[in-house]
Amino acid sequence: MNIPKTWSRDIWRRAAAPTIPAVYVADGHMVSEATEHHADSMGEGRWVVDYLPGRHLTQQQAKAALQIAIAPGWPEVERWSAALGLTAAEALGYLAMPVGA
Repeated sequence: MNIPKTWSRDIWRRAAAPTIPAVYVADGHMVSEATEHHADSMGEGRWVVDYLPGRHLTQQQAKAALQIAIAPGWPEVERWSAALGLTAAEALGYLAMPVGA
């Protein structure tokens, strides 16, 4: 267990918050009950997330993208975004855009 030496507002909020809802993979689709965003398998280990069109991602990257959609205010967004080759601001900007824009 990693206990922080200092407790920021974000750490307190995270400690009090419930866990992030699960991301499920079934029949080539990746979904979560906590968001309408989704990812689809393109075969050969490639995934496309609806709010990141044109990007072919690994399954782990697609999961990170969905986690951003599920919990955009969490401190982990920076780490999840980095897995996508994006900054947190870029990932949240894509998430805020209408899908298909």
